[in-house]
Amino acid sequence: MTVQHETTQEPRLGVDVIGFGVGELAYLLNVFEGPSRDRSVSVFRAEELVEDSTLNTAGASSLLARDLAVVSDDDQVGVKGVAAAVATAMGHATRWTELSLLTEDSMDNVVLIEAPEVALMLQPRALGTWFAFAQDPTIGSAEAILRVLRQHVEEHPGGTAYLVFKTLQEEKHLLVRRDGNDWATGVPDFATDEVAESAPLDDAGLLAGIEESRGEA
Repeated sequence: MTVQHETTQEPRLGVDVIGFGVGELAYLLNVFEGPSRDRSVSVFRAEELVEDSTLNTAGASSLLARDLAVVSDDDQVGVKGVAAAVATAMGHATRWTELSLLTEDSMDNVVLIEAPEVALMLQPRALGTWFAFAQDPTIGSAEAILRVLRQHVEEHPGGTAYLVFKTLQEEKHLLVRRDGNDWATGVPDFATDEVAESAPLDDAGLLAGIEESRGEA
C-alpha cells in the first residue's frame, strides 16, 4: 500500500535522536515500494502494521502535527526533514543488521539500516515506539556495531549479543560474548544446532569478524 508520492529524499537526519510512534513508523514504511522496503517491513516485524489503513492515517496525522509532513495542493501527503531521511533509509536500504543485546534477565534490540548516503540506528521502546539516530559519519558501520557491543558489555558484564546481518540476497548470523579481556564469536549451524566458536579475539579481531560477516573482508 503506497500512502503518498510527494516525498523528497533527504540523506541526513540532522538531529541526535528522534522518536516515532507506532502509527508514524507504519506510515514511514509505506512511503516507498520495492524489495528494500519489503525487507525493512520484515526486519521491523511490521507486516500487519503497514496494512492497517487506520493506523497509517493516524501516523500521517501525527507527522503533520509535528511538522514532519506536508499536504500538497493536490492533497497528497509527503514527509519532510528527519521523517523523509528515515523513510528514505527504510525504502532504499541495502543492508540491515539486527543486534540482540542479551543479559541474564533482559534483552535490548538495535537495528542498523544502511542505504546510499545514510545509515541510521533504531531502538524499540514502550508502546511500539522507535527512536532513531544517525550513525556517526566519521566511522564505518562495522566500527559502529563494535561500539554498541563494547558499550553493552561495559554496562552489563557477562552480557552477550546475537547479530543477524541481512542483504537482499543473503543472511548471516554471529554470536558474540566477552571472554575475559578478549572476545569470542560463534557461527551457529542450524542444521546441527551447534556453534563453531572462534579463538580469543581482541577488538581488531572482532572488528575483522564483523566485517567478514558483513561481506566486507
